[in-house]
Amino acid sequence: MEIKVNDTVSGFLDKISALLFVKHEAFYKEYWHKLNVKIEKEYFQVLAELKVIKKNYGEFLNFYFGSFRQYEDVVNGNIFCVATTFFRISDLYDEKFCDIIQILKESPDEKIRMNIAESLLYLEGQSSADEMMYAENQEEFFLLLKKLSITSESKWNLFEVIKQPRTYIQSFCETLLKINDELDKALSKLSSHKKKWIIQLNKMEKDIPIHIIETIKGKQYLDNCDVYMYPVLNPFTAIITKKQNVVYLGLGYSTDKFFLSQNDERVDKMINILKLLSDKSKFKILMLLKNKKLYANEIAEILQLSNATISHHMRILAVHDLVHTVRIQNKTYYYLDEHTIYLLLNDLQLSLVINDD
Repeated sequence: MEIKVNDTVSGFLDKISALLFVKHEAFYKEYWHKLNVKIEKEYFQVLAELKVIKKNYGEFLNFYFGSFRQYEDVVNGNIFCVATTFFRISDLYDEKFCDIIQILKESPDEKIRMNIAESLLYLEGQSSADEMMYAENQEEFFLLLKKLSITSESKWNLFEVIKQPRTYIQSFCETLLKINDELDKALSKLSSHKKKWIIQLNKMEKDIPIHIIETIKGKQYLDNCDVYMYPVLNPFTAIITKKQNVVYLGLGYSTDKFFLSQNDERVDKMINILKLLSDKSKFKILMLLKNKKLYANEIAEILQLSNATISHHMRILAVHDLVHTVRIQNKTYYYLDEHTIYLLLNDLQLSLVINDD
């Protein structure tokens, strides 16, 4: 297995993330608050710098960066929008910003439609095997749009894009070029964080990215695959995509705080999990998931809580490796991670119980 790091594509992706940040400022602030994580002041300096873009390019942000789903339905803080459907990481991994803009401008209609279809099918938890059919048949694409569980506004925007893909991608690229200097200026506030993170990624032990991928996607996901890593702007995000025998892993600058458990952090991790277990609703959710899988609506109905509340609880439990998800017949089921519970009990025993040996 080859594991390598290349930060070239992040010059483009950081700008996409920055525009998502300024468009969905309230969502990200609330999301980070719920995760109980501290965000460096430089991120808010970036936000302040970008306010002028929000003021002058509001229609652009609304059309290309508006969330496909309501905030309470967003999973793991990953907002899907028109802009993020245009490209695949596997096509851009080794490319610089200006080269990526040119690649997008030259993309044929079928390629753009195929990328959009793949993103939408992924969002719905469906196989992307039929993406070519949607790329070649607009009527099939329109039928797909009707079935999607996304906002009406998003359906209409996608409807317009599907009819004239190159027109919309040209407009998208031209606007990115217009605001490129402003984006560079704003993102320069994070340059020191990025440099340190790239150094850390290059020094990272091989088992760490493997652990992160297996935690999120399962052990089989990595079979016979190489891993290509790149840094991403959102500090607590891991983005995983796959093409043939390569897994592309985008890691935020503070992702390791969630996924890596160093010895000197063991006590903090125990305390954090115990705090979670002290919440009655979260504890009841874990009890429900003992020896069985349930989807969100089932949990909400049993506990008589709203879907939004359950979604919030599940995000936090997932971040701390207490639950994981699996897709079964187009539904996302949650299940208990017994290994994390066993580790907690073992750590408690080592910390609090006298060893007679």
